[in-house]
Formats: sequence, structure tokens, C-alpha cells
Amino acid sequence: MSSKFAFAAVALLSMSAFAEEDLKPAQEEAKASFEEQIAEPLKEANDKCGTKLAVKTDFQNFKPEDWPSTSFSSYCEAAIDGVTAMCERPAYKKAILKKVTAVSCLFSGVKPADKKDTSVNGATQQNLSLEKGTLTYHMSKDHTNITDNAKAVLEKALN
Repeated sequence: MSSKFAFAAVALLSMSAFAEEDLKPAQEEAKASFEEQIAEPLKEANDKCGTKLAVKTDFQNFKPEDWPSTSFSSYCEAAIDGVTAMCERPAYKKAILKKVTAVSCLFSGVKPADKKDTSVNGATQQNLSLEKGTLTYHMSKDHTNITDNAKAVLEKALN
């Protein structure tokens, strides 16, 4: 078994959709590409953190026209990388092992930027949360510094 196939298999086994609706062909293609592209970062997070994180998605809400020429999987990968980076800190690794079981990368529910918050990270952070063991990220191609913002949201939520 090739390592690329093994990573894809790991990702497929750890994926679950919120609803098992029939996906349109473009959504099926996008989901398959997504699963292949995040397999290695997910394996790295699980190896480094000692976790068995699952990644949840909502591809029934994926619209190709919202992500033209954009690697939407890299946005989810950046959120996963935020978890991985937190595991470099022993106290946070321990907390993540106990309190983080999944990462949800969603195409729905994106909160618009708060006009009062003019910081470059505000819109991204308000679309990241840790609740009931799941780091949820409502993805938008307008978000920046996703890994750093995921780390900041995790640090705040775990303290």
C-alpha cells in the first residue's frame, strides 16, 4: 500500500459529513480532493498530539463558484495545523488530548466581519470556536492567518 493511499484511507475513515445527503458531482469531486489533501496534515496532527481527531465537513453546502481557483482544503489544513502547533507546548498537548476530538471545516455559517473590529484577524477568529470537543471553522476565502488564529482561539478556550 502506498503511503499516499494510506493517508487517503486514514482521512476517509476519519471523515464524516453532518448529513449524508446526495452530493452533486462538483461537490463529490471537491470532497474527494479535500480528503486526499488533508490526509497528511490530519495524520501529522494525530501523531504529534496523540489524538484521533476526526474531520467533519458539510460538502452539501459547498458551492464551487464561492471558491474559484482557491484551494479550500488549505483553509481547513491551516486550522488543523493550529492544533498541531499547540501540541508543541506540553501543557496544551495534554489539554488538547483531553478536550479536542474533532475539527469541523464548514462551508456554511460564515459570520461577516464585524465593522467595529478593524484588525486583520478579527473576521477569522470570530469564525473559529471550540465547543464540545470540536474546533469548528466556518471557512471563507477572505480569512487570513488561519493557523495563528486557530492557535489563539484554542489557547483562549483551553484556559
